[in-house]
Amino acid sequence: MENLLDTFTQLWVRSTGRRIDISEDRWLDGPIGQPNLIADQFFRILAEQKGYTIEENSQGSGLIQNIEEMGISSEDLKLLNDKIIDFYVHTTQYSFEVWSEWKGIFRPFGWLLSVLFSKRLQQLNLPLNPLDSAKGLDSKIVQLKQNESIVWTIWFRVLKATNRVIYSGVYTTCLPSGAQNRHLKVIFPLPNGNATVVMKASVLVDGSLLLASEGRRFGESGFYLNYTKKGKHWTKRVRAMHEWLHVYVDSENYLRADHNLNFYGIRFLNLHYKMNKKPN
Repeated sequence: MENLLDTFTQLWVRSTGRRIDISEDRWLDGPIGQPNLIADQFFRILAEQKGYTIEENSQGSGLIQNIEEMGISSEDLKLLNDKIIDFYVHTTQYSFEVWSEWKGIFRPFGWLLSVLFSKRLQQLNLPLNPLDSAKGLDSKIVQLKQNESIVWTIWFRVLKATNRVIYSGVYTTCLPSGAQNRHLKVIFPLPNGNATVVMKASVLVDGSLLLASEGRRFGESGFYLNYTKKGKHWTKRVRAMHEWLHVYVDSENYLRADHNLNFYGIRFLNLHYKMNKKPN
């Protein structure tokens, strides 16, 4: 039985979004979740339905196979720090520390999101206070394969302190209809749909990487809520949501990332990550 809040969200997407032909807007295609629970259930069900094999933390596996898939030019690739490239291509070789900060009036919103959706679905359990994230993350890369070829790559992250799933996301790339270069695409399965974040990659002068979902219209980078029913597809581009992920090497040669999320131009959540290369 579907949750009333999930049903309302799906109706909102259907009534305020747009109907799409997924064969034409293939860049928005991605796995969807079952009602009531996401966690690691969505990819296990998907593997069973499609006959995929599941490989977890294969040696040296990463979020993407080649950094060029993000649409970065050959000139910018020469500038991009090698540590950042290694992280994206060999993510399993890294451990993580994370810090979080909800801003002012948005803190109650974070609590409400957790109570109504995140705890129940075990998806997007963003840490509500610094202590939630103080013990770091358990992280694993899951690859769904068919005939030894990777079909989907999932980054599954759990807060050690609470054992709650912070992110169960599918990482891939896409060519949005309004873009000239490929973008990073992160899909967070939800009941009968997903939240898809499409981010444009750019390399800054210091060799760091900036991923941004700040497009202005449909077909550009941004935050998209997708709903699927009986082979029909709807999408809602949430104009108010924007995020930036800045991945860089600090002055002490540590790999770090600042993750900032805005709602209607107001910063509501800051996340900071430190990525440590595991010893061989």
